[in-house]
Amino acid sequence: MNKLDKSSKALMTCDLTNSIISLFGETFLVAYFLQVSNENIVQVSIYYIIIYTLLGLGSLVLGNLMKSMPSKRINIYRVGIIVKSIFILLIVLFKENINQYFMIFAIFYGIAEALYWSAHDVMNIEIVDNTNRKQYMTTKRILGKLINIVFPIILGTSIELTSFINIAIYIFILTLIQIIISFNVDSNKFVTEGSKDKYSLKNYINNLSQEQKTKLNKIYKLAFIYGIMMDTIRVLVVIITIMTFKTSLNLGILTTMFAICSIISLYMFNKLYQKKYAKMVLSLCSILIVLGVMGLILNISKSTLILYNFIYSITIYILEVMFKIKADDTVKEYCIQNWIVEYHTFIEGFMDIGRITGFLLMLIIGLLNNIIYFKLLLLIVTICIPIYSIIMYKVENN
Repeated sequence: MNKLDKSSKALMTCDLTNSIISLFGETFLVAYFLQVSNENIVQVSIYYIIIYTLLGLGSLVLGNLMKSMPSKRINIYRVGIIVKSIFILLIVLFKENINQYFMIFAIFYGIAEALYWSAHDVMNIEIVDNTNRKQYMTTKRILGKLINIVFPIILGTSIELTSFINIAIYIFILTLIQIIISFNVDSNKFVTEGSKDKYSLKNYINNLSQEQKTKLNKIYKLAFIYGIMMDTIRVLVVIITIMTFKTSLNLGILTTMFAICSIISLYMFNKLYQKKYAKMVLSLCSILIVLGVMGLILNISKSTLILYNFIYSITIYILEVMFKIKADDTVKEYCIQNWIVEYHTFIEGFMDIGRITGFLLMLIIGLLNNIIYFKLLLLIVTICIPIYSIIMYKVENN
């Protein structure tokens, strides 16, 4: 197994810094939105629909630039961080009035995410080799969960003792540190033979063999379901938690507790997982999550919510890492290195269609304003997990 080089470590450090920023900008911002909007789920849904629409469109629009000017990918990445820092500054300036201008915040965050992830996901495939991708992904996830052990309590306590806005100032400083770290990524790694080709989704499709198309279609299906289950469930869990436990401190404590569970499960996955165990791992994760959500459907209480979060934390991130590893390994496995940007555009597009689908359902549930429909949505997105597991098993055994 190859050691991670300077660029890989720098990219990972940027990602881990981004984990803290996202923890604030998503988990605690959702809690803040619910607080200042009197638990308006419709507003939260529209917020995320705007973000993921811009993320998908951004990947499409940026594709040509990403392919024709590969050495500039790191610059696009940095611009994404800068836009996100402006997003944090807007929170500081607007304070509790963000409720009235949430669409502006969604637009800024969507643009920042499009710039950041369009560049990041392509760079990630080229910087990290297939031989050490599992090490890279699981190490990053474990360190990310260590961050989630410490920072939720720090953020939750700080928000309760001071204010959401005061903490935003410190998060803004983190974005500046992230920009500095990004200068350790070597831009020469992105100059490939494929860069000489013109960016074209049509040519990408036409140049694929029938066998490649069949295999890639399974990856695209996974991306779509991944978008529904990962992001919709994540926001649903935050909404249910903040409505049940009320304070940011409680949200922080619970997030920390479940991060510890995630670290243990990811560590075991990294040490023990082999393809021959795919069926057992995927089946176990699916069964546990479905059983956990049944408890919530029967009765949303503190005990059933804690039980569900425990199950969610030890299973969902294994499913996530499996997808991330396979999606990145696919480029070399299916010999599409010259079409890496087009491939990423399709992956991001299908994920965002899945995300938008999930949040459109959440929007409808918010308009209906009935707990029964809320539970139904939780069941629908949870059913996606066994479907995802079946497809993932087929992909792993190609």
